[in-house]
Amino acid sequence: MIPFTEDLSSFYATIYGGLAIGLLFDINRSLKSNFKILKYFSIVFNIIFWILATIIIFITVNAIESFDLRYYHFVALLIGFLLYYNTISKFVLKMLNKIIGFIVSLIKKTIIYISIISESLYYMIIYMMHFILDAIFFIPNLFLATKKVIKRKHRIKLKVNKKA
Repeated sequence: MIPFTEDLSSFYATIYGGLAIGLLFDINRSLKSNFKILKYFSIVFNIIFWILATIIIFITVNAIESFDLRYYHFVALLIGFLLYYNTISKFVLKMLNKIIGFIVSLIKKTIIYISIISESLYYMIIYMMHFILDAIFFIPNLFLATKKVIKRKHRIKLKVNKKA
């Protein structure tokens, strides 16, 4: 027979499993409240939540009792969840919402800065290409046209000198 103190210690340890499930529940709630698209996939995220909760229960029961499941494990999980939900859930949910809001705003600002830098880089490349194309095509034509104008003025001057 297992002594009462070992049962009590495994009871308290299982309460921590309930606290972990409560934390997982708050993470699920904060993600759903901050990302509107997740509301459309609520069933998928609920299934993921319950799979993770089941894994937490299995890990808790395996670590404490080597899968020797007793009725008080379920009671302790429920007590741990209710203890978490009624005491620190509000604070953790606020903190998670702030953290997610900060991360989302940081990502938005990063995307905005990257787009501004990309746009500036785009215009720098385009203007350099215009300058290079102007240097290749316009400047030689300018010299050729100037040369033609000088020759034409020289011919007109020669004609005027011959008439005189």
